[in-house]
Amino acid sequence: MSLTIILLVIFIALAFEYINGFHDTANSIATVVGTKVLTPRQAIIMAATTNLIGALAGHAVAKTVSSGLVDSQFISPLVIVCALLGGIVWNLLTWWLGLPSSSTHALVGGLCGAALASSHGKWSAIIWSVTKIKDGKEVSEGVWHKVIVPMVTSPLIGLVGGFLIMGLLYFLLRNARPRFVNRFFGKAQIVSASYMGFAHGLADAQKTMGVITLALVTATATGSFNHLPGAFSFLKMDKTQQAEEAIKVAMNAKPASADLGAAATVLAGESAKLKPGEFKEAFEALSAALYQESGRVEDGARMKAAAAATHAAILAKEDARILTKVPVLGKMVAAKPNDWLKVLDKEMKSAAKDGKKPPLVAAASKVRDLAPDVPAWIKVVCALTMAAGTAAGGWRIIKTLGHKMVKLQPVHGFAAETTAATLLAVTGNLGMTVSTTHSITTSIMGVGCAKRFNALKFSLIERIIWAWILTLPAAGIVAYVMVKIFQLCGWVP
Repeated sequence: MSLTIILLVIFIALAFEYINGFHDTANSIATVVGTKVLTPRQAIIMAATTNLIGALAGHAVAKTVSSGLVDSQFISPLVIVCALLGGIVWNLLTWWLGLPSSSTHALVGGLCGAALASSHGKWSAIIWSVTKIKDGKEVSEGVWHKVIVPMVTSPLIGLVGGFLIMGLLYFLLRNARPRFVNRFFGKAQIVSASYMGFAHGLADAQKTMGVITLALVTATATGSFNHLPGAFSFLKMDKTQQAEEAIKVAMNAKPASADLGAAATVLAGESAKLKPGEFKEAFEALSAALYQESGRVEDGARMKAAAAATHAAILAKEDARILTKVPVLGKMVAAKPNDWLKVLDKEMKSAAKDGKKPPLVAAASKVRDLAPDVPAWIKVVCALTMAAGTAAGGWRIIKTLGHKMVKLQPVHGFAAETTAATLLAVTGNLGMTVSTTHSITTSIMGVGCAKRFNALKFSLIERIIWAWILTLPAAGIVAYVMVKIFQLCGWVP
């Protein structure tokens, strides 16, 4: 795998992000433009700024995309290219038709379809449901928990939430003068639109970041970056080929003591090259366990102490962050680092108790499944690319959401944006790949229902819902066919 292919993956991923910009970010500013509180140019500048802040604020969704949806052993940079092309084709089609379909689900569908084709039809290549340790606690991962369930529930929450908030505002403002309402919510909607842009960045701008991270992790772990020129060293991720091979030794059901000791030495050496972070701590903790199992007790104690010191350094760094001290927002963006010594100890005890697999295999599996943090340069580049896309061509979908579906006043836009942004912020913090499109569209529907049911244009809503239903399978089929073509050409095994 050459550097050229990796750069091609990044280029196509950014192309997807650019398309996502005029396809999805348009959804986040449609209401503030539709109510004429801001001009399109002003809304785009605001969206670009708040998207960037949101994208830099968290990484839960990006980590889900990079490690929680498909089995990485069936993923290569060219497979990722096919996945992105599947999403791009569907996005361009629905954009041309002016339908606010989900770029999120187009990307997920593309990844699943590409992984299925790459594995030659093995449905196990798609991670449907699995339990992982994240942020210090067990969480359910996989397409079912992070995509399918939110895909059904988030539109319902948006619809009901928009209806209730708008109903509450109607009740509170029943005696207010229309002029006061329009003036007050004209200003309040700037705040709600900014909130919407931030939530969109926190939830939606991270999907492409996860794809680029997945490509870089795969390339680093397979040794493609072993002889990378110094100018491109920023592309390397923490889990190297040597570390990956050492973890595989630990996952052997009956390894020799000498092999365990050698694997522990490799992981200790790889961890020494890393800055304090989750990979460094996990490698040190696993190395300690391998040393203990191989009989090298002193080395095991040394690596335990190193893992504890790394964990303390991570906590100190997190405590020093200013953003985590901001009320409300701080809790959303604060990380809860795993204590990997405790995580692996608990995992090994649990494995020994149920007897399904050897304790060391269970511990090594946890480390192998560890999702990397998204580098800051990927966050910045993706957020800026999305902003550029928004400036280029979002008006088609803005017209559909902001003008055609229901006639909006500033108070309606405030209610819809507040509902959708809260939904996105909460699910984004949980790492769920929820669609901005679904959230804002159903929130507008809920607001329209509170206004009066016949305010909605149901023929248009029916077209939108069909676009939602078809997105996952349509993008998946395109990506599947692309991988099969690449296989026929000999580019993908």
